[in-house]
Amino acid sequence: MNKKTIITILLALVAMAGQAFQYRIVGNIGTTEFTGWLYLMNQSDRNYSDVDSLWVENGEIRAFEGNAQEPFLALLHSKGRPMVQFPCLFVEEGTIKLRPAAMATRGAAYMGTPLNDDWACFYSQLSSIQEASDEGRITQTEANHKLDSVAAPFVRNHYNDPLGTVIVSRLEDLGNERLMEYIKMLSPKQQGNPIIHDMTQTILAVQRTSEGTMFKDFAVEYDDKTVHLSDYVGRGQYVLADFWASWCGPCLREIPNIIAVYNKYKDCGLNVLGVAVWEKAEESMKVIEEKKIPYPQILNVSEEITGIYGIDAIPHTILFAPDGTILARGLVGENIEQQLKKIFND
Repeated sequence: MNKKTIITILLALVAMAGQAFQYRIVGNIGTTEFTGWLYLMNQSDRNYSDVDSLWVENGEIRAFEGNAQEPFLALLHSKGRPMVQFPCLFVEEGTIKLRPAAMATRGAAYMGTPLNDDWACFYSQLSSIQEASDEGRITQTEANHKLDSVAAPFVRNHYNDPLGTVIVSRLEDLGNERLMEYIKMLSPKQQGNPIIHDMTQTILAVQRTSEGTMFKDFAVEYDDKTVHLSDYVGRGQYVLADFWASWCGPCLREIPNIIAVYNKYKDCGLNVLGVAVWEKAEESMKVIEEKKIPYPQILNVSEEITGIYGIDAIPHTILFAPDGTILARGLVGENIEQQLKKIFND
């Protein structure tokens, strides 16, 4: 290695060191019953790795200092007994104080640094909007309008840091069109954050498979057989596809309703298809047998497959026309019956 190369490396190391900062985490976790280690998990990437640990004695965090290269979203948690998990915090330069709070408190529990203070401010306003909506003092439309007006200045001020990313991730109620506008407010660096990247891909997938578009086929292998969505969809009958899993409580509660519409409309030209996702086929089969589900199933469906339709939460239903055109998405409960009644009464 020549002298010029050594100097270049040293300069790079100096530059990197100049970007580093020191942070402290202090405070009381809200219970004197806990003594043990708390772990600081980095949530800014898909690794979700513990980057440091803090000693807590009788609920009080002992003197702790750490170093980081750039601010990041983190989670403070324990392992094993008793489980202590606090809301997200933003690791940044300065002293971060944990507010006295009960274990598993949701919301903002930290203060003392710019990102954490702004997050507490935003979360307080978000909670007020949600409370007013839950109590019926404002409509959902009014709640969304208020959320939009509150979020916009925060995102503009934090377009290039993790707080902007977290706030945008909380704006799904505003709809995909407005959400994409918020994503575009973020810097390219924050748009590349895994949280935002996954949201973007989901929105684009939903747009590609929105009402009025032709179905996108997929293939799933299970038990030495390959099953295609096109084995059921686009074959001259209406098809209601129910994406579900055995561990999903809302899915299990919806299944009796799906069975009811199947029995009511199967002789009118309706096929129902179960699509069991994100679990081993054996787990799906247990529920199919227990509930005596009469319609066919595609088993062993992975996240890659559900990603084609932008499905990131279940249950999720898609109604396909006889030619394979998507007629409706996200129907639940009585909405399924109402949609099918329109079709088959006509």
